[in-house]
Amino acid sequence: MDYDLCVIGAGPAGYTAAISASKMGLKTAIFDANTPGGVCTNRGCIPTKTYLETARLLKQVSNAKRFALNVERWSCTLSSLKKRKDRVVSRLAKGVEYLLKENNISLYTSLAEIIDRNTVRSDNEVITTGTILVATGSRPKVMPPLDTEHVWTSDNVFDVDELPSSLLIVGGGAIGMEMAEIFSALGTEVTVVEHMDRILPMEDPIVSEEMTNILRHITILTSSRVDAIHTDSKAGEFEVSIKGPEDNVNLRTEKILVSTGRIPNVPRELLEMGIELNARGGIKTGPTMETSIRGIYAAGDVTGEYMLAYVAMKQGKIAAENISGHRKTMDYDYIPSVIFTSPEIASVGRPIEELRGSKKGVFPVSALGRARTMEENTGFAQIYTSSSGKMERITIVAPHATELIGWAALALRKGMNIDEFLSVTFPHPTISEILKEAAEDVLGLSIHKP
Repeated sequence: MDYDLCVIGAGPAGYTAAISASKMGLKTAIFDANTPGGVCTNRGCIPTKTYLETARLLKQVSNAKRFALNVERWSCTLSSLKKRKDRVVSRLAKGVEYLLKENNISLYTSLAEIIDRNTVRSDNEVITTGTILVATGSRPKVMPPLDTEHVWTSDNVFDVDELPSSLLIVGGGAIGMEMAEIFSALGTEVTVVEHMDRILPMEDPIVSEEMTNILRHITILTSSRVDAIHTDSKAGEFEVSIKGPEDNVNLRTEKILVSTGRIPNVPRELLEMGIELNARGGIKTGPTMETSIRGIYAAGDVTGEYMLAYVAMKQGKIAAENISGHRKTMDYDYIPSVIFTSPEIASVGRPIEELRGSKKGVFPVSALGRARTMEENTGFAQIYTSSSGKMERITIVAPHATELIGWAALALRKGMNIDEFLSVTFPHPTISEILKEAAEDVLGLSIHKP
């Protein structure tokens, strides 16, 4: 046998599993035709956040006078921003490659084909293995009529180095709204089309309402879908017909970006082997991350469970531990949702529709001393508790919300009640005080709530 474990795909799930398995003593190989790091590092999380940091800085520079600064001349081009992104991505991808090498993992620069549960083929080399982990990720979901040539997706938008004058974004979820913020900050006229009745439909309704008010500079069309697309080659634009709740809307846009979700990349040979899929079209796994084919595990986007890098990493580690003989199970409770708009959005806990009869506390960003020093005045924190005071759901729309949500996830994971949570001393002045104030508001004891 050549290896104890062969990992197919070097994204967050794959490289985490490979490194974890190697640390536990398994001889491990990993296969990927692309740069290590997967979509997250190369075309997803990291490029998006790199662009968003620049967008956030542009927002601050445009308000420089409010910070008592005199900034007379500044500029940003998409080509220069792309160069910065390439530099950040390259360093992180090389970091993943370094970690694989340091942990004695064999890296094959081609995607392995599965022959059977103990055999894979890479190029013309047949390799035997004790176990296989499939971590082949996902691809953008593009349906007619949006499969027109030259339409962008989240996979190729970061290859662009010329800023369009106008952009239609199809999909008002997390990716769509992050992209809307990026291009709007750079000066593009942005329109967002969302088929649900509100943007960010997976978040609390109050979040959608708040962000719609904040993003008034972006045209948002809800309960709408793209009905037809025509290319005007002379004008270099698209003519788009959008079916709305009442009438059709016709608009012209230089570019279109589709952000309507992703599809698991299930290897063809596994389908031929009869592997079981779940309702999302991903590979069905049990709590140990093993699939319906004994000896073959799956982790990450290919499972279709939660297409989030941090969930993929956790799945990969759980899989590696089980492959190594340590019984562990995957737990999907209290997985935070994070969106890197400005302000940031984060939430964790039971779905809001399940919280009837719960108690609620809310505190606005505008009443925080630290927020005022940052010239931030939009957003809030909202905490739901059971009638007995057990914390059930926390939602934050605020600067650094994506950092604060870790505290919230830990509190809910530990089953804290509101009194236990408030036993912590929160530093002042900080954005974290928004959680303390919202928790105090549950009890009607918030000192600083207006």
